[in-house]
Amino acid sequence: MKKLLLVLFVLVLGKVNAQSYELMIKMNDGTEIAWNYETLRNIHFDDDSSILIVVENETNFTHSYNFYEIKKIYFQSDELVNEVEFEETSFVFPNPAKDNIRIIGAENQEIEIVSADGKLILKKVYDGKNIDVSTLSQGLYLIKTNGKTLKFNKI
Repeated sequence: MKKLLLVLFVLVLGKVNAQSYELMIKMNDGTEIAWNYETLRNIHFDDDSSILIVVENETNFTHSYNFYEIKKIYFQSDELVNEVEFEETSFVFPNPAKDNIRIIGAENQEIEIVSADGKLILKKVYDGKNIDVSTLSQGLYLIKTNGKTLKFNKI
């Protein structure tokens, strides 16, 4: 999902050309942070955690935001608004996974993890915390939640 968000950022940036626009980050508590695109050096997700990193261009100062505290990320200009709504999106993080996964968008919902051959691995109300998948065999697994079927690869 992190790669998908970065691709969305690149696609949006490619469409905006010379317009003045801002990266907006709306947090779950309602606060909103605005970044003028010209002041940004880098936007990325930390590989080892669930942290969005925003690096300022001039000072190289780094700002960190917990991915689970972000409600919405969008670009805003006079002519264009593109959004990524986290509350409407469900996905498995990280994917592929080695030891643990989280299911974003499925908190307090019943989930079922099923192997590719249809064997039920886990059924519970998901509490939003890490799920240990270290003992699972390598392969494809399905997660059924919220009327959706998500996939993840165990490596």
